[in-house]
Amino acid sequence: MTQKYLPVQTVATLNEVESIRIMSIYYKNRNDERFKTIDNKLHVIENYRYPFADELNDLREKALVISHSENNLCRELSILGNINKETIRKYFYRFTFKQIKPVKELISLLTTYINQNSLFPTEELCYEY
Repeated sequence: MTQKYLPVQTVATLNEVESIRIMSIYYKNRNDERFKTIDNKLHVIENYRYPFADELNDLREKALVISHSENNLCRELSILGNINKETIRKYFYRFTFKQIKPVKELISLLTTYINQNSLFPTEELCYEY
């Protein structure tokens, strides 16, 4: 999924926060993937608080089609990525990450799991209601 970058002031208005709160995240880590300089102006992704949460949830739902339960999915991912099963379960429960690195690792694990275990293309994996 591609992230939509907007000016900091616009995102602050949309989220009803002061722009200095968003800028404080930038000042702590200028290499954060949430921020991008476009035309010499700082832009931030629209969902700056929980970056990649939508992509992570989408991949999780597709992986659940394959694994049939969250417990099986957490167990398989813990084996695949050498991460504690309960840690993965907490990630799925909260979808909040202070650092970008763990969410990127989890997205990579989910993508690998889906590619290894799915007989269908990723786009066709979904629950039918």
